[in-house]
Amino acid sequence: MVKKISSSKKSISFLLPGSGKYPSGGYKVVYEQANRLSEAGYDVNIVYPVHTFIQRVTIRNVLGMARRYFKGFMGSQFKARWFDLNKEIHEMKVFSLKYHNMPKTEYYCATSLETSYYLNAYKIPCRNKIYYIQGYETWNVPEPYATNSYKFDMKKIAIAPYIVEKVESVGCKPFFIPNGFDFNAFGLDSPIEERNPHTAMMMYSTNDDIKRCSDMIAAFNKVKEDVVDLKVLVFGVSVRPKNLPDFFEYYRLPSKKLLRKLYNSVAVFVAASRTEGFALPPGEAFICGCALCCTDIGGFGVYAVEGKTALTSPVYDIGKLAENIAFLLTHSDVRIRLAKAGNELMKQFTWEKAFEKFMRVIEE
Repeated sequence: MVKKISSSKKSISFLLPGSGKYPSGGYKVVYEQANRLSEAGYDVNIVYPVHTFIQRVTIRNVLGMARRYFKGFMGSQFKARWFDLNKEIHEMKVFSLKYHNMPKTEYYCATSLETSYYLNAYKIPCRNKIYYIQGYETWNVPEPYATNSYKFDMKKIAIAPYIVEKVESVGCKPFFIPNGFDFNAFGLDSPIEERNPHTAMMMYSTNDDIKRCSDMIAAFNKVKEDVVDLKVLVFGVSVRPKNLPDFFEYYRLPSKKLLRKLYNSVAVFVAASRTEGFALPPGEAFICGCALCCTDIGGFGVYAVEGKTALTSPVYDIGKLAENIAFLLTHSDVRIRLAKAGNELMKQFTWEKAFEKFMRVIEE
């Protein structure tokens, strides 16, 4: 139980970059911290804008913005019904994140690149501004927008060592707070040694440029040529993708209980992203006893140590990814060793530790 604050009630507003309608790792991290702040006695607001201004000018982005305008004005579903937020937390929708639209609170926390630009413009003391940096966000904007945001005069939190290095490269010093994991929702139920060794799992996303799901599918097709009884479980937000082969089982928006069961039913988890902040699914899979094959990127590097907890491959290298998957599926001794090492490593990433550090950053 989080200790209540004995002094007068404090308040904070989290600036999200869009609707909370669908599950998102970055949003999940914010909601976890928000819940604990609420339990600690804070008055917590989560603010969703109809739009944010920073995007590459492409036909796709312009059309996407038009759709968001329409849905933002007409739609009523913007709250995070998929996450169990404390009832005392206020979720609200605004046209934009400009200061005059915001609830007036003591602290404000930007949770993405776009929201940091809005927060930087607020005429409030810099000690009351927090920038929760959850990734090197260059996918929608030119690179200078990211590094420029690291120079803003506000407290900065980085969730992974490679992000710490990015911020330090521009002469600033962030606080390092790795993500926590819910060890009540996820755990080791099925003995690692007793699992079907020819089973694997992945998460599907429609954002293939970042998540590289097409690379994973191609790698699994290669593996299937030699491991003929290969079975792959997939979960995601969208309807079943048309490009999934028949030997893939797809689960749309699984509950926490079902997701835990799926993790516990497979031997290997695979992730091939081009970039991540601090990805949650591979960590959840570790907690549930899976071995890990993933790309060699900073967002996995917090827990994916080549040869010690995981087998890694270069981004876009489908051949090497397939080779690593096949190796773990056919070498149970290595797979079991890596899975146990990863499971042990994850025990340090608790939400209690992450929240304690977060509170110190806010109140120092």
